[in-house]
Amino acid sequence: MRCVVVDDEMPARDEIIYLLEEIGGVKILGEASNSVEALAAIKKYEPDVIFLDINMSGMDGFELVYEIMKLYHRPYIVFVTAYDQYAIKAFEVNAIDYILKPIDKKRLEKTIKRINNFLISNEANKDAGIEAKNKINKFLRDFKDSKKVKKICVYKNGKYIPLNPEDILFVTTVDRNTIIRSKIGEFCTNLTLSELEEKLSGYNFFRSHRSYLINLDEVKEIYNWFNGTFQVVLNHVDDVKVSVSRNKASEFKEIMNI
Repeated sequence: MRCVVVDDEMPARDEIIYLLEEIGGVKILGEASNSVEALAAIKKYEPDVIFLDINMSGMDGFELVYEIMKLYHRPYIVFVTAYDQYAIKAFEVNAIDYILKPIDKKRLEKTIKRINNFLISNEANKDAGIEAKNKINKFLRDFKDSKKVKKICVYKNGKYIPLNPEDILFVTTVDRNTIIRSKIGEFCTNLTLSELEEKLSGYNFFRSHRSYLINLDEVKEIYNWFNGTFQVVLNHVDDVKVSVSRNKASEFKEIMNI
């Protein structure tokens, strides 16, 4: 079994690789710390399977799978996650598996055995592989829809105001306050930028900078800035150019096809 390990935390990658090498029968082709690196590794190595974290900054694990499904070579996915809310029941009934953090070696051995059996049977029956991938694709669509919050409530002038996530243009921090700019105005919220990034993960938002979370559906113009960075102009916002930091520039270019 040829694999790539994807996790934005190096200790987590090291743990998976160590356990896989102990178990044996698995060749580690490469590792990646984010979805952009992961896509490059998949295109380069064409692995049989990837061990993939769900909760990563930028493009998360589920969004990465949507991109993988567009490739000619599509490896099988083993999700490595601290969340069992959705994945457990869905993956237990399929040939593709999940591993719950912290990783148990015996559970990992079971996973490897299951994948090997699936790969063998898939060689004998290509239709079974197609059917399994269709099930995964449906599950991912359902999962992404289930993650979507319906409203983000903000507080202003003694009342709560529910915002549609699609109406949020960008979120930023000013003097330790979290500010939401939306189509209906500007609001403060008690949620942190990271908390909002998580809540809005089912929508097309991107953490362009440590101080900015932007709605990619509202990008109007993109300007080259210094040292390979960018500045973004959003619809309905005339007074702010949002920064794309240097460490986010490659991922932004990939997403926006620059």
